[in-house]
Amino acid sequence: MDDTWRLEQFYHTVINARDIDESVTFYQALGFEIIRDRRSMIWPPGGGVVFGLIPDVKGRGGTLMALPNDPPPQGPMLDIIQWLEPPATFNDISPTIVPRITAFRTRNVAAALKAMQAMGYRTTTQDAYTANAAAGILAVGGVYDPNGNVIELIELAPGLTTSRLQESAQFTTV
Repeated sequence: MDDTWRLEQFYHTVINARDIDESVTFYQALGFEIIRDRRSMIWPPGGGVVFGLIPDVKGRGGTLMALPNDPPPQGPMLDIIQWLEPPATFNDISPTIVPRITAFRTRNVAAALKAMQAMGYRTTTQDAYTANAAAGILAVGGVYDPNGNVIELIELAPGLTTSRLQESAQFTTV
């Protein structure tokens, strides 16, 4: 590797929003806090060049959000943008189309799913999936954000950094 440059840390990931206000509210319901609220900002011409978009792209926002346990600059952020021109494309929720999935370590997935359901958000299953204990996955579930993305909520056994799916007898390797 060339030692004149290197990645230093994960900064943010962009969430394309159908409606930025609705998306910010959803991520706040998950526990994210607003770091910089730019919902009233409309991007100037040329703002999308870095994304390979036409020079006169227009977007609303760039609202930065983070979890309280992952505050910047150490932790990653979400950057919520509502693209005005050209518009972003979104998949409808469908069991035959793979959505964009973002996973978060979660304490008490079952309670999280019930709480999100009580707020009117659609979940991928009614209850938490708990059939992967051998792999160290205590519970897993998903909730759809307002843009059709799945937010995976995963609860791992204490002390695990990742699941042990590869070591589990339920799974085979290629």
